[in-house]
Amino acid sequence: MPIDKKHFVAPHDPVLVQKAHAISLDDMNSEEIQKTIESMLDIAYGHQKDRSQAFCVGLAAPQVGISKQIILIDVIADGKGKVGDLRVFINPEITWQSDETEEWYEGCWSTDHVCGIVASPSKIKIKAYSQNGNPLEEEYSGYTARIFRHEIDHLNGKEFVRHITDDSKLHWVEDDDWEVYRNDQGWRDWPKKCSRAKWEKIKGIAATA
Repeated sequence: MPIDKKHFVAPHDPVLVQKAHAISLDDMNSEEIQKTIESMLDIAYGHQKDRSQAFCVGLAAPQVGISKQIILIDVIADGKGKVGDLRVFINPEITWQSDETEEWYEGCWSTDHVCGIVASPSKIKIKAYSQNGNPLEEEYSGYTARIFRHEIDHLNGKEFVRHITDDSKLHWVEDDDWEVYRNDQGWRDWPKKCSRAKWEKIKGIAATA
């Protein structure tokens, strides 16, 4: 079954704007952390027993109410529907990013129907730990680099909307429109906009005089 939205905290939940807690080396293989990872994988795979197909390209622990530095990344996703290699990264950090950026759409389970066009580094280097606590240093480009930035942002209490300064690039995308928005690249000229005021209302940001 596809992902059930009930697993995700509401867009206005405080955990989404807090820096997630790093996990010590001693705790990485603990029962608590491994259960947290398995729970996140269950959510990402829609609770399929064989975990044959993930229903998301990335997931950060704060999105499901857990203030821990754990993310899942599909390292072969292309932003056009291709998925297939979901991996676990603990305490991930971007150690380098290119000056060159690329614009592409972004959506999020934590932003309701709000999507948008975001400029993001075309290449990054990251360091992290695997699910079993082994150190990793890897380099990614294109859409995968974007997913890493997006999910690591979550660990730092940020969402992609913060990267958008041109409100015309903030979009409102209903569930039934998602395939057109993504697969048919409808995002390039999407007619349904989301105002900054509407986004702030969704986030529960109080209006100021």
